[in-house]
Amino acid sequence: MEGGEMPINLRNVDAGGRPWTFKEWVQGKPLGHPSHPLFVHFPIAFYTATLVFDIMTRIEPNPGLVQAGTFLLVGAAAATVILLITGLTDWWGMVRGSSKRRIATRHLLLQVTAFVFFFTTLVLRFPDRTVPEAETLWIVLEAIGYVVLSAGQYFGGVLVYEKAMRVRTGSPGAREPDERPAV
Repeated sequence: MEGGEMPINLRNVDAGGRPWTFKEWVQGKPLGHPSHPLFVHFPIAFYTATLVFDIMTRIEPNPGLVQAGTFLLVGAAAATVILLITGLTDWWGMVRGSSKRRIATRHLLLQVTAFVFFFTTLVLRFPDRTVPEAETLWIVLEAIGYVVLSAGQYFGGVLVYEKAMRVRTGSPGAREPDERPAV
């Protein structure tokens, strides 16, 4: 890969040159790396900015910041849909009862819980998205959601950095120890 090129292999050379399956596309295999980590940064950044913007409006009222926070929550919700698809695809491929799956389940439950807090805030604030100050309830829900989100991110980090989830250390076609064979 020279000059910043990102090769996308349209055929799975490890499987005799057959086209990639939908599951393999969702997992990012044609790109040569997992797809889930490509998208996690968006909702985290959007949730962080929304909370910061809302706190800022309590210091200096600004309807533009409230509206920006609202639209960031819409973007975070859209990114979460992609993350659920990519994350659940990885989760279903894990061996039941494995330590990876147990940690991934904690990660999933915490992330969905955080999403519920932020989505609730979005629903509550959307009709008032042009007010100059964020409501205290919005900030409280976002702060709780952010703490839960951080705990979920911790478990996501454990999956990657301690359990080497979707970190390939062998040959390109090698499976991970806790991964079911492709069907």
